[in-house]
Amino acid sequence: MEPFACDHKVFEHDRVHLRVDHGIFELFRRNRIISSYRAPLSWLKVRAEARRNGLTRLHFGNVEELDEPIYASTTSSRHGLVTVEIQTTDEPLYRAFFTELAHLSDRPIAS
Repeated sequence: MEPFACDHKVFEHDRVHLRVDHGIFELFRRNRIISSYRAPLSWLKVRAEARRNGLTRLHFGNVEELDEPIYASTTSSRHGLVTVEIQTTDEPLYRAFFTELAHLSDRPIAS
């Protein structure tokens, strides 16, 4: 595997902290129980599920095939390993960060 063009990227919004460091993706979210998710960037997948009341759920998990898009919409009941609920109006901010990560890891992002 080739080294990533950028060793360190961070995205913080509300109670969510996302970072990539030396090809490892980490998610931290602050709630009653501080939890995290960590995986190689090349394994990361995020699926956005539109919900009612202006909310979107981001489901983080591992890809089955390495050429899967990092980020895509879903209506599937199959969820990831960690779920973060965000305001739907904030979704474009997250999508922009995942687009950067897709470029870093030479992977697609679904429309």
